[in-house]
Amino acid sequence: MSRVDWSASPSPAHRERGPGGEGLKGRAQWRLNGAFFLVFTGGGAFQQFIGPYLLGAYHLGIDASSAVLATVYLVAFVCLTVTTYSLAALGEYLALVLGTVAYGLLALVALLTGNVAVLIVAAAVWGWGASVLWTAGAAMTLDAAGSGRYGRASGLLYSSVFVGQALGVFLLGTLVRLTGPRAMVICVVGITLLGTLVALGLPRQRSHARARPRLLNPLAVLATPTTRLAALILLLSSSGFGLLLGVFGNIVGSIYGVAAVGWITASFYVARIPAGSGGGRLIDRLGRRPVLRAAFLASATSLLLAVFVHHPAVFALCATMLGVQAAVVPVGLTSWVGDRAAAEDRPSTYAAIQLWSNVGTGLAILGGSRLLSVLGGWQGSFTFFAAIYLVCMVIASRLG
Repeated sequence: MSRVDWSASPSPAHRERGPGGEGLKGRAQWRLNGAFFLVFTGGGAFQQFIGPYLLGAYHLGIDASSAVLATVYLVAFVCLTVTTYSLAALGEYLALVLGTVAYGLLALVALLTGNVAVLIVAAAVWGWGASVLWTAGAAMTLDAAGSGRYGRASGLLYSSVFVGQALGVFLLGTLVRLTGPRAMVICVVGITLLGTLVALGLPRQRSHARARPRLLNPLAVLATPTTRLAALILLLSSSGFGLLLGVFGNIVGSIYGVAAVGWITASFYVARIPAGSGGGRLIDRLGRRPVLRAAFLASATSLLLAVFVHHPAVFALCATMLGVQAAVVPVGLTSWVGDRAAAEDRPSTYAAIQLWSNVGTGLAILGGSRLLSVLGGWQGSFTFFAAIYLVCMVIASRLG
């Protein structure tokens, strides 16, 4: 039975002693960050190119390529409910290594065949790999950090991902133009394999015994008022982000032209990079509540500003603030897991809160364009999202 104390921080006996804890230390912690960096430079960035590649290489239509990519997220969502069983069966080390392999599998399969069924199977493996990679990686990071440093450690992990993904999109896009799509996909496989090789150097022994897996663990975060607030923050913030991100490019393109979409939306990805590590340090120094409140307030203010001031620079500011929020919220909630869950319960707790985040994002992607028409245009949508973020700001004020 899980021993998570959902109403208060774990007892001192459950906390690591010292900044290094008993888990990953020094080089091993940087090795974990390096593995994530390489995996997201390769496989993580490839998802931006899956549709165009399948269309060009195999003449697959939009529906088929969308089905392949949607499978990744759908399976990841489902697997988060049972990912602790995978970790228990394989061990965190092997599960993490196999998770890195899964990120490169779809690219490798896409080199060999355009069969939609085979591609969907590879995408399903990627979805499973994503669930175990993030769950094991977050647990290892929190074990390594020790009390008082959860924000900084989580921020560095997420920043490794943000830098890798931004660099990967730029690199792969350049390769497509210079060498062609097939060479680009080969590069994806190679870079992701480097990430696997780096992950192989991680310690094989897990630093803490883990609680037995429970099938209904994702519902455990609703056990107390505090955890219900955390789940609601993830659900609302990811819903607003997913809804807006799904239509943001279309809004910008319709107002300022397609040429403006790239540089305006790029500010989102650029902003995530310093916000991940910087936000984590601020969380350790100031606490989660003020940092989360500031991120939500900045997003809401920028959206409302765009409603009244129609200028591309204001849209770039919106994208920047959304990028900051998209970095700070997962870092803050990951550090929350470090404080609220005993070491043996961290994988299941992290998987549980990530599940609610994926629910919000999935619902948002499905309903984004519909919301635009219901609210009568982008001004109404921006106002709606601003209201969501203001609600999140109020909820964050009550989050312990």
